[in-house]
Amino acid sequence: MKNFFKDKVVCITGSSQGIGKATAQLLGDYGAKIVINGRNPEKLQAAYDELVSKGVNCFQVVADVSKPEECESLISAISKEFGRLDVLINNAGIASHGKIEESTPENWASVVNINTMGTINTTYFAIPLLKQSKGSVIIISSMAAKVGVPGHSGYSVSKMALTAYAKAMQIELENQIHCGLIYVGFTANETEKTILKPDGSYEKLKERQGLKLASREDVAQKIASVIYRRKKEVTLTFLGKLQHVMLKFAPGIVYKLLKKSFKDYDDMYA
Repeated sequence: MKNFFKDKVVCITGSSQGIGKATAQLLGDYGAKIVINGRNPEKLQAAYDELVSKGVNCFQVVADVSKPEECESLISAISKEFGRLDVLINNAGIASHGKIEESTPENWASVVNINTMGTINTTYFAIPLLKQSKGSVIIISSMAAKVGVPGHSGYSVSKMALTAYAKAMQIELENQIHCGLIYVGFTANETEKTILKPDGSYEKLKERQGLKLASREDVAQKIASVIYRRKKEVTLTFLGKLQHVMLKFAPGIVYKLLKKSFKDYDDMYA
């Protein structure tokens, strides 16, 4: 698999930290030419410096994926620098929480514009290059895409939409572009990761306690495997796979667990 990625041009959105940066490091170690992206210039520069210091062939482009014109500039910069694009990993996204009656239309728009439209925007401008290389579009989703999570409905909706988008693409662009949809389960948080509140401000995302969490490096390995094997859909992590099975064979239990989690919502975000 390592030889497969040698000299491939790989763009990873939202790669200043977390899964995106871990994937950049792994595929860079495999010999890929990595394009990292983020909307915060300082964080992106720090990630770039770290990756380069570890031997990654890296190119950085600051762009906010929620803005179509910046996505167009991102892909144009890649085309100018490399003349090709082999893999686009749509990883950029934000977490959010809020009860339906408290979440404003502006709050919903913020989540959907980044999580849903960010993927659609970037992919739209990347398709011509990816068709030339018969490359891959990877969509990083969440187990929240498989069920409406109370207290996190905006996030669930933004990820559910990507499922429909990916499945349509897999038919429309079959034999032209590989589209892989990855449902990521519970993963270790970055200490600086934030979550969008109903009032539009951000707060630090609390550490996940008492859960069997996958490392970002493990998830990066799975992403590489999906690209290499051109898989269409994969559910990652032990808890993610457990939820998938329960939704299929014991949906009533999942419903009860979701009700219980909503009862604890006020304490969780007090």
